[in-house]
Amino acid sequence: MTAFFRRPLGLLLSGGGSHGAWQAGCLDSLRAAGLAFDKVFGFSTGALTGVSYLLGREDAMLERYRSLDERPILRWEPRLGPHPRFPLSLYSSEPLREALEPARDDEEAKRRARCELTVVSYRVRERALDYARFTPGGAAGWDGPLLRRVLGSCAVPFIFPPVAIETREGRELLVDGGVPAKEPMRFDALHGCQDVVLLQMVRPEERGSWSAWARRGLDQLGRETCLSLMDRAQASLASAPRPPRVFRVFPSEVLDYDQLRFRGRECAAALELGRRDGAAFLRFAVRSKPGVLG
Repeated sequence: MTAFFRRPLGLLLSGGGSHGAWQAGCLDSLRAAGLAFDKVFGFSTGALTGVSYLLGREDAMLERYRSLDERPILRWEPRLGPHPRFPLSLYSSEPLREALEPARDDEEAKRRARCELTVVSYRVRERALDYARFTPGGAAGWDGPLLRRVLGSCAVPFIFPPVAIETREGRELLVDGGVPAKEPMRFDALHGCQDVVLLQMVRPEERGSWSAWARRGLDQLGRETCLSLMDRAQASLASAPRPPRVFRVFPSEVLDYDQLRFRGRECAAALELGRRDGAAFLRFAVRSKPGVLG
């Protein structure tokens, strides 16, 4: 089955908060079937999934989703920050930092890295997206520190505090990579791939539903943002000098819980759904034309 997918093989990981449990489960099925990705691109929750793949820590990520009730991600800790655009955060980033502990040692991470990883975050001062690249051994680039880059990509404004990094231009604050910037997100890090698998956690029919807006509020904004970014990704890859085949995979049913509700029962169910959907995708992909699959 894996012979159907051509190398270099890319993996594009959308954001989506606690819906990342579905993404992690789907990736687990792809990995179990023998797929090996050469280039991985992720933002927000997708960066978390991506770094777990980079370091071979997928099993630890799956266990983290299963044990959310015992080890919660959201720890209430309101604080005021120095930047006027994002002055308030409601939760501590420490639980996320603990989940990213294996990424703390950059030299060890370089040794363990098994693919190219691009982590997207938002630079607050420049109002621009930041593309941090990590390669095996650091041979073709290592825009560390890895832990802080991923933590910044997951720093949802007003939920988690911005993350400070030192750059050539000075100190910079990073927040969630899904925040709209002055220029749209670029996906050229995946150019050169022959095939790209795109894992998103929102179904196409979830877009533009007024009843959903009334029921979900800001959660619907997050869903629509992720859909728009994945639409752009597919169009961008189609316009590459050598366009890859793109396989766009999404849940077989709506993940009908809030993206910021990290509860063990819901995330465990989403994880298992992702596993089933990943297996179904593989069965379907080998006998269909590439495109939007679900």
